[in-house]
Amino acid sequence: MNIYLPKRNPASHKGSYGKCLILAGAEGMAGAAYFAALSAYRSGTGLVKLCSAKENCGILQSLIPEAIILSFSKEKEHFQEVEKAIEWADFLLFGPGMGTGEEAKELLRLVLEKGKVPLLIDADGLNLLSKDSALQTLAKAYGRKSLLFLTPHLMEFSRLSGKSLTEIENRGGEIAKSFGKEYHCILLLKSHDTMVISPEGELVYHREKSCAALSKGGSGDVFAGSIAGIYLILEEEAKTAKQIRQGCIAAILSCEAQILAGELAAKEWGEHGVLAQNIANAMGKALELLEEQGCSID
Repeated sequence: MNIYLPKRNPASHKGSYGKCLILAGAEGMAGAAYFAALSAYRSGTGLVKLCSAKENCGILQSLIPEAIILSFSKEKEHFQEVEKAIEWADFLLFGPGMGTGEEAKELLRLVLEKGKVPLLIDADGLNLLSKDSALQTLAKAYGRKSLLFLTPHLMEFSRLSGKSLTEIENRGGEIAKSFGKEYHCILLLKSHDTMVISPEGELVYHREKSCAALSKGGSGDVFAGSIAGIYLILEEEAKTAKQIRQGCIAAILSCEAQILAGELAAKEWGEHGVLAQNIANAMGKALELLEEQGCSID
């Protein structure tokens, strides 16, 4: 079957395409936060609120003035502001460049305890999860009260699953299915051979071709932002669709969009010269292609 990205509704407004809260970027990691937010906007999100270390806020406001900027720190009032932002959001994205310190750990705990909307955990969020059994318990519960996306690359998945890279290379599909079912999550296992596993533990997508231009720092942050944007486009289009199906379709379309955006960026910059921001900036054109031609799945 073919799946397509719906066209933007000409009668829509910024509220039609959702509110995304991104928690990303410890001090010195503003780039990760920027790439995720830029990609979320380039992928169709109506409003992005970006919560980052206070040291990053000035540069982020300059880099992406379209975003609402919020800082986090250990101060109690900052955590209260983050909690309000969690209640505001229609989609939560946690992890790019967050580090694995105590502050990041407490923020992830807050998101898992207070969040009620679809949540994507990526990058350092996954590393935090892999080290803490209490966070793992909260994540498994989250996958049953809402929609949970986990987006590890192979090394992150090795830490999360407790399996060696050799085991994953030999039995990746089996291990991924078991893990997706245990966490009741949509698992995107990223590599040149990407898989999407449903919360029921079913393989719903397997892409054996990638794009070499994506092998740059920051491309994972772009990928995470695109999932948020595409999910929110689908939410506007199909309010009554089952949430899990909508999430799986968003994951599949995001995988295809990332490859298309990488190929489009490579045409301008060459495969060696593509940067993460080039991939994010090509996302709009990639989504147009998915509107027109869709992608085929079994």
